[in-house]
Amino acid sequence: MRNTKKVLIVEDDEFTWFMMRSIIATLDVDVDLAQDGADGCEKISQNPERYGLVLMDIHMPGVGGLEATNRIRAHPNDPPRDLPIIAVTNDTRFHDENYIEHLGMNGYATKPITAGELLGFVESFCVSGAT
Repeated sequence: MRNTKKVLIVEDDEFTWFMMRSIIATLDVDVDLAQDGADGCEKISQNPERYGLVLMDIHMPGVGGLEATNRIRAHPNDPPRDLPIIAVTNDTRFHDENYIEHLGMNGYATKPITAGELLGFVESFCVSGAT
């Protein structure tokens, strides 16, 4: 039996989160949606054990992905401080593993994210073997 954790998609573009949610559903992994960084931080703080992965848009109105990541990393407890966060962006400034790591994220994906890349992240962080 597999043990799965939810994915939190923090994304302000409806098409992008709809597409990502639809792809992730093929793995029978639940998804929560947040429309900006403040909403994402609130969902994580309410139940940090629930999530195995955050897919974080960088540029959003209100609280953007960088500020939200800083808030999550500043949390006094693990989780959520150690929760994997993947930047999902078409901004080429963030397409560098070292830069992303320096910002407190665990990797990046270029928009539009491919199904294979998305499923790879979910399998790596949200699905574990027999429990």
